[in-house]
Amino acid sequence: MSEGTQDQKAFDLSEDMVKTIGEEFDVQNIAGKFAEAIKDKSGGAREKTSEEIFGQYGIQWMKRTMELGEKHTDRTYETTKKYIEKTGCMYFPLVPQRFVEIAYLSTQDIFTLPIVQNNGENCTYKLAMCSTFKAVKEHCGEETANALPCKHACLSALETLFKDLDIPITLVMEATMPEDDYCQFSATKA
Repeated sequence: MSEGTQDQKAFDLSEDMVKTIGEEFDVQNIAGKFAEAIKDKSGGAREKTSEEIFGQYGIQWMKRTMELGEKHTDRTYETTKKYIEKTGCMYFPLVPQRFVEIAYLSTQDIFTLPIVQNNGENCTYKLAMCSTFKAVKEHCGEETANALPCKHACLSALETLFKDLDIPITLVMEATMPEDDYCQFSATKA
């Protein structure tokens, strides 16, 4: 590197951060843990177990994503923070969107996360190829996967994110993999 570019950060996410999150929150591991936990359960007991296992996974997944996302900043994030500091606007949705993207890009077999809407009132994204849903289907079968136990991971991760950022929102799951071939989540400022 030349002397002038030595301290410049890349625009891309840290590969080490993405790899670390992906390893720590491997979707095959959580799907296997869930399959083992529901082996002798049915109905409401399965739903309660999915809320507990995937809910805790989602909370820890997002907390770790936020921790590493702040530790491994990139040029895009630094520029975004400067813009927000200068203008006083767009903290929502820009900062939460960054962590959502890091979380999914680290654990899913995707290169981009489709953002459906991103403005000062709403942040909506969709996940069309979900590795977690696929892993649950592999470990537990199609019927269990179609009950979407994994939605608790996404919902609890988002709730954790907005709570930790102190942004009051209304969170809605607008589409589901079994019915729409993708899941879609929308966070609207309260």
